[in-house]
Amino acid sequence: MSSVSNVLSSYYVNDTTSSSSSSSELGKEAFLQLLLTQLTYQDPLDPMDDQDFVAQLAQFSSLEQLTNISTGITEINDNMLQNQMFSAVQFVGKTVRASGETIQLEDGSATTIYYNVATDSETVLANILDEDGNVVRTVDLGAMNAGDYEFVWDGKDTNGNVMDDGVYTVTIMTQDAEGNAGVASTEIQGKVTGVENSNGTYYLRVGNVLVSFGNIKEILDSTTTTTTEES
Repeated sequence: MSSVSNVLSSYYVNDTTSSSSSSSELGKEAFLQLLLTQLTYQDPLDPMDDQDFVAQLAQFSSLEQLTNISTGITEINDNMLQNQMFSAVQFVGKTVRASGETIQLEDGSATTIYYNVATDSETVLANILDEDGNVVRTVDLGAMNAGDYEFVWDGKDTNGNVMDDGVYTVTIMTQDAEGNAGVASTEIQGKVTGVENSNGTYYLRVGNVLVSFGNIKEILDSTTTTTTEES
């Protein structure tokens, strides 16, 4: 009966590591056929050990339960994705505020970044990076007290050239009177124009920026007034 156990173990490993080359029904049928064949051709003078037989049936039962659990988890994931999609659709057309540091530049006009300075700072710098992570501009925002602020990039690089349209990243660096450096938390705001599935997860599209559900902080009825960067 050890041959049955070996074959079952081999099947179990292959079934759990391969994509879908064999189904759970094929595994049950193969096991039962093998067990029936061994019962048919067993040596009458050396009958099967009942303990070994019971152990192998228990192994088969465990495999079946694991297969059913796997199927149930797959169904739960599918249902969660469906619910996620339906929830996402309800955001379309609404203005949201979400954690993030990406902005959109279009025709020389950039979207607003909202940031929080945690403690009074002697120096606050806004670094604008392109999609390749290169710093195209650093804006000195001066000294600031702790509080909430808004920043709108003028769309120009260090040399005063207007940058190409696209998605950029803004990081706000701070330094207090004691020289302690920090990074301000940032948020973006905009109208949800669509829903996009990326790697099995649904995101809200705000302009050309994708926002996950977990990053949404607030749903707004209207946009707030922003201040433009002073060159």
